[in-house]
Amino acid sequence: MKTAIYPFSGDPITFGHIDIITRAADIFDRVIAAIGINPLKEYSFTIEERVAMAREALSALPNVEVACYKDLLADFARERGTNVVIRGIRNTEDFDYEWMLNQINESIDHTLETFWMPCKKDKEHISSSAVKKMWQGHENIAGMVPESVVRLLAAKA
Repeated sequence: MKTAIYPFSGDPITFGHIDIITRAADIFDRVIAAIGINPLKEYSFTIEERVAMAREALSALPNVEVACYKDLLADFARERGTNVVIRGIRNTEDFDYEWMLNQINESIDHTLETFWMPCKKDKEHISSSAVKKMWQGHENIAGMVPESVVRLLAAKA
């Protein structure tokens, strides 16, 4: 059984994340949607909220598990018995950043394999940062995130 990890912040989960995870779940036997905890990053949602949002949004995918990790991705992958990482790419800026992360991960564990999946054209404008900025500006984000995320954002307002 081949397992892949899709690491992301999930702050909040978007339809862009869900699309990549869904497509990966069609290819791999099991996908771990791994929500990272970076002590240097300021999040809008707690890890519990991010995990709950992801679990609800991905509940229709039986071969997807939501987990969180706080240390290095390479260590988390090793703990989970996989060497496959899935990364979504929206543009060349994403690719440059993901390439750097790939080089770091490869230097830690040369057995890690990264698979980049380009986003669908209708989702290339979606990012967690854009969602939060649009929400703060009272813009409609319904086409960018699941209804559960809209509800959680409304409850935080």
